[in-house]
Parts: sequence; structure tokens; C-alpha cells
Amino acid sequence: MDNHSKPKHFVFVPGSFHASWCWYKMQPLLDKDGNTSKAIDLPAHGQDTTPISMVTLDSYVDAVCKVLDKYNEPVVLVGHSRAGIVISSVAERMPDKIDKLVYLCAFLIPNEEPMVATALTDSASLMVSNLIFNEQEGWHIPKNEIYKDAFYNDCSEEDIYLGSSLLTKEPNAPVGTPLNLSDEKYGKVKKVYIHTTLDNTITHGLQKKMVERLPVDKTFELPSGHSPFLSQPKLLADILLNL
Repeated sequence: MDNHSKPKHFVFVPGSFHASWCWYKMQPLLDKDGNTSKAIDLPAHGQDTTPISMVTLDSYVDAVCKVLDKYNEPVVLVGHSRAGIVISSVAERMPDKIDKLVYLCAFLIPNEEPMVATALTDSASLMVSNLIFNEQEGWHIPKNEIYKDAFYNDCSEEDIYLGSSLLTKEPNAPVGTPLNLSDEKYGKVKKVYIHTTLDNTITHGLQKKMVERLPVDKTFELPSGHSPFLSQPKLLADILLNL
């Protein structure tokens, strides 16, 4: 049996402001022919009630590692947006639990750098220019036309309404924490980057710069905005199933 015919186990880590709900279109497309999928609520997101002031990058990583511990086979670990720093850090801690890291329009950050340093270079990003910061309550983006254009510029009205009702604030600490990555652990895990060419949050230009700085094993492009799991689920599922 070749690699493409083996069942795949997908674990989804959502990006900033989002939670497990955002993968609702993806999972039915993947959960067949022996494949499985699991979407995670990170601390202070979705149904997790951790106080936002207590959340760190390590607590994000702990939550994902707790899920991976339950698998007997390596998983395809998919990180969206901010979750790029989470899946990189998980690979440093548990490289043998991961078949591939998939960066879905995600931050691909080198060792010893925080995500925020790269994010702030994206002058064309609608998210960066419209963030509202509160030291105790985290940061968020206004729920108006800005967030629609930033996250959901090619999504249906139904999904825009869904997102507007479920988005949460984002903890401060994780994005300001320098990553601790090694060639021996993180470096040995295969990596895939999925570019989104219509992205207004992490622009396609920044995505390409990050991959030029830290090359991956394979790249793909989707003609979508920042939420292809909502706007292009079938195209995204096809990519994932054929990894």
C-alpha cells in the first residue's frame, strides 16, 4: 500500500479569533475512506473557558499535544493563520507524532523570532492596520466591513454571519513569544504551505516572503481569501487528501 492509499488523520488548529467551528465544511469532506479529522478549540477559544489573561504559546501547544497523544499514527497537522506558530512549536515537542505540517495561509516563523515581528511588516494587511489592543482583554478586530473584507472577502453571506457571531478576542502573549525550534526536531518534519492568493489578512506577498525565507517541501495555491475552509472547502480538501 503506497502512502496516498493509507488513511490520513487530520488535526486542525484554527487561527486567531476562530475556533473548531470554522472547519465545519471541511470535516465531512475528509471523514471517509478511513480518513479522520479532529478540530481543536485552543485555550480561550470556542468552548474552552480558560481566562484570556492566562493563555500562553505553551498552553496552546499543550492543548494540541494532548490531542496528538491519543493517536497511534502520525497525523497531518494543519495550522491556519496564527496557528502556524502553534504547529511549528508542536513539531519541536512531538516531531514523531506528525506526518506533515500544513501551513494554511499561516505564519511561518524562524527560530528565536516572535510572530508579531513578521506580522507588522505586512503593510497591506487589513488585520494589522485595524487591530484593537487591550492589555487585559487581548486584541480584536472590529465586527464591521473591515473584518468581512479581512477574513471573509470571498465567503457567502451565511458564513459571514456565522463568523460574526462566533469570533472571540485573541490573547496577547502567544504572538509575542519567540519560537524555540531546532533542526533536530522541528527541522525533520515535512512541511507544506498552502498559499491563498486573494488574502487580505496575511497577504500573498507576505506568504511568499515567508516561504522564501524558510523553504518548505511543497507548496500549493488556492484562489481564495483568508478562509478557504469556508469559501473553497472542496479545493482545499482535494489538496489535503492528495498529500
